[in-house]
Amino acid sequence: MEMARILPIFVQFGIGALLCAVGIWAGLRGGYLDWKHPEDKRLLVIIAAGYLGLLVLSCAFTFWLPFLPEGGQP
Repeated sequence: MEMARILPIFVQFGIGALLCAVGIWAGLRGGYLDWKHPEDKRLLVIIAAGYLGLLVLSCAFTFWLPFLPEGGQP
């Protein structure tokens, strides 16, 4: 696997995860988000699930789907 295919995923999801973590940390520390409120807890779970869902989708389109044979039969 060539790095030209892997590097964008590292950059997008690595730096994106760091920026998201800093934003969530700032929200929790500043009192904007609170783990005790169910709405805030649900929001953080949705953010994490969305991140993981996009990561899986991106990995599927990068590592698995391009190598399926013509016609889609494995």
